[in-house]
Amino acid sequence: MHPASSFAAFRGWFLPFLAILVLSTGGWATTLRVVAWNIEWFPGQQRLDATHEMERGHMERVQKRLKEMAPDIFLASEIRDWKSFEELVSVVPDLRVHVVSSFRDRDTGGLWPQQLAIASRLPVRAAWFEPWRPTMWGNPRGFSFAALEDPGSNGLILVYSLHLKSNRSFNEEMAQTNFRHRNESIRQLLLHIEEMETIVFAGQVTGVIVGGDINTCHDGRFGDRVVEMMVEAGFRNTWAETPREERLTWRGSDRFPPTTFDYIFVRGLPSGRARMMEVAPDESDHHAVGLLLQR
Repeated sequence: MHPASSFAAFRGWFLPFLAILVLSTGGWATTLRVVAWNIEWFPGQQRLDATHEMERGHMERVQKRLKEMAPDIFLASEIRDWKSFEELVSVVPDLRVHVVSSFRDRDTGGLWPQQLAIASRLPVRAAWFEPWRPTMWGNPRGFSFAALEDPGSNGLILVYSLHLKSNRSFNEEMAQTNFRHRNESIRQLLLHIEEMETIVFAGQVTGVIVGGDINTCHDGRFGDRVVEMMVEAGFRNTWAETPREERLTWRGSDRFPPTTFDYIFVRGLPSGRARMMEVAPDESDHHAVGLLLQR
């Protein structure tokens, strides 16, 4: 499907909800649009030597697409820095940057070109990023986090942006290490969520959203338990009821077929099914994921 026609279909899916504030039993209800998107080394699209013209072109294409998506909560991965992300989200009214990670290469000390970011239209109570705690296998990256004020209550929505360990490997031992990396990351994530719910924001949390590129899927293709661990912890896999052919968020390559790498998990909040928002190849090698939350 052409990206333009794909967006038209997604926009049609949103039309019944375009009256953002609707009167409901018990008060005003708010429909929130959540988007998670790996924007492929933004800006520059995998080119560390990208020229200024290349970066500007990527910026303008992605800005146009993001303006069409119009998220209320935006979880982004593979972002170069705060400045780039702030310029990107400036095209969406009232969308404000809350956090952009600054993870560093453990060998060189230089900043990674693939950071994790969160922006939203909601008031933010707190926001930060954390690296995964080191393990015997290393464990790169980490997560970005924001505690957003819930428009449907006086509580908080905890939001996490993820980009888990890739599947790059040269043998079975390396592949198994990748699986352990991802499982350990989710174990640490769930511990962080528990601490936020029971200690830092005790009695205030109304729901949790976790989204991003998890580099695995629930189709049995990989040897980790990322999706199962999230579901066992009470999160809803918003792709669970969607046929595989309708959620191939990663385009694939000459070596590997397309698959589902990009997810949004939700706990404690009413939501529909996730929808894939197709984008052009010169915007990203990942399609975005959209989800509606009713508050």
